[in-house]
Amino acid sequence: MWIRLRFDIAARDLVFGVWSCGLPGRACRIQPTVEKCWSPGDSTEVVACLSVRSGFDLLLQALQLPAGSEVLLTALTVPDMARIVRHHGLIPVPADLVPNGCTPSWDSLERAISPATRMVVVAHLFGTRIHLDPLLKIAHKHRLMVVEDCAQAYHGPPYRGHHESDIALFSFGPIKTATALGGAMMQLRNPDLAHKVRGIQAAYRMQSRWSYFCRVTRYAVMK
Repeated sequence: MWIRLRFDIAARDLVFGVWSCGLPGRACRIQPTVEKCWSPGDSTEVVACLSVRSGFDLLLQALQLPAGSEVLLTALTVPDMARIVRHHGLIPVPADLVPNGCTPSWDSLERAISPATRMVVVAHLFGTRIHLDPLLKIAHKHRLMVVEDCAQAYHGPPYRGHHESDIALFSFGPIKTATALGGAMMQLRNPDLAHKVRGIQAAYRMQSRWSYFCRVTRYAVMK
């Protein structure tokens, strides 16, 4: 019975989403609905965006960190994250991983922190989740913003990132555990920062239906 109920809800949401996005003028209005559905239910702000990379770019635009500020990145991540950091005049600094896993070496990470460090970006990789309490302790000590890249860690509704991280990014690209062939969610603890991010994104041109249709067709043929 529970499985049947969950399937009915998923089918209803799928039909609603496809119908709403397909009608002229409806795509913009569905965004607040999607963000509300994703919201973990506390004071966290949620912004739907095109991808984790575009969300990260929006975040750095909104923060306007001083040129030359350092951003710590876990050493194993997609190259575009470091490219985005450089694009904003910032310096990406890799933090080593432990030899036998995907967890950052906390000692190495703390040694990499300098007076110019402003942010730590940690990527949960290959379906695993990093135990973030040690990182958060270090970040609070040095007054650093913590950004979780949860693109490969999402496995269902109960998981919404660590409750103390400043930003959590979730992706629904073609090779993710839950795919919509694109799209992402950004959670922000700071409402003012979320407002700035929304304002910047509002000026962006919306992805065309034809572009998304071509993507759906391409992956359908591959499948």
